[in-house]
Amino acid sequence: MTAQEESQLRRVYSLLCDYGAKRQVYKVLRPKEERYEVLRAKLSDEEVAGSELASELQSLSADIDELKDKIQRLEAASDGRITPTDLMEAMKALGKKTTKKEVEAIIWEVDENLDGCVDWNELRLMFQRNIRDQSGLEPSKLFNLVQFCLYDVNDNFRVSVDETMNMLYARYGRVRMEAKLRELFGDDMQETGTQGGEIDFSTYLKAVEKTQLATFLQSAHGKAQIAKAGSVRKLIGTALADQC
Repeated sequence: MTAQEESQLRRVYSLLCDYGAKRQVYKVLRPKEERYEVLRAKLSDEEVAGSELASELQSLSADIDELKDKIQRLEAASDGRITPTDLMEAMKALGKKTTKKEVEAIIWEVDENLDGCVDWNELRLMFQRNIRDQSGLEPSKLFNLVQFCLYDVNDNFRVSVDETMNMLYARYGRVRMEAKLRELFGDDMQETGTQGGEIDFSTYLKAVEKTQLATFLQSAHGKAQIAKAGSVRKLIGTALADQC
C-alpha cells in the first residue's frame, strides 16, 4: 500500500464511520457546495463583490461551514466502527440498493473480531489483501466500495480519469496504469465529465468484477476449475446457478 493510498483510506474510513447519521447532513451540504462552486466559477472576485449574488455566496459559505462542523462533531463522537446501517446508507448514496442481510454478509467476510462491524484494522487488512490478490478469490465486495470512494476524491459519487490516474500510477507505474484505466473507462476514455470521462458506481462494479473474473480464470485454481468443468462457459454457468 502506498502512502497516498493509506492517507486516502483513512479519509474513506472516516467517511463511512457513522455514515448512517451523516448522510442526511451530506444531502443538504453537497447541493450547497455545488451551488457555491458554480457561482465562484461564473463570477470573478471583483464582480461578486459588487453584485447581488454576494449575499448568496456569503450565506452559502456560512451554511457550508455550519454543516461541516456538524459532520466533524459526529466524527469526533464516533466509536470508530462501520456498522451495517452505515454501509447500507453508503451503498444507497452510490445508487446501489442492498438488504440488511446482504450488507451483513459483506461485513462478515472481513469481520475478524466478529462484532458485526468493521474497524480500522479490519478495513486496512481487507484492503491490503485485495491489492495483493493474484487469485481473484479474495472477498472483494467491501473493497470495491472502498476503492471507488478512494478514487472519488471530490465526493460527487462518480470517479473520473483524473481522479484515478495519480493513485493508479503510484501503485502500478505508467504502463500498467494505462491498462487499468482502460479496464475502468474503456479504450477511448471519452471526456464526458468535467474531469475527463466519469463513471458511476454501477459501471465501476461491472468493470472491476469483469477484471476479477479474468484474474481468477488465469490463476492455477481457476484453470483447474475450468478443466474440471470442461469449459469457461460451463464453469461460469455453474457459479451463477450456485448463487441463485
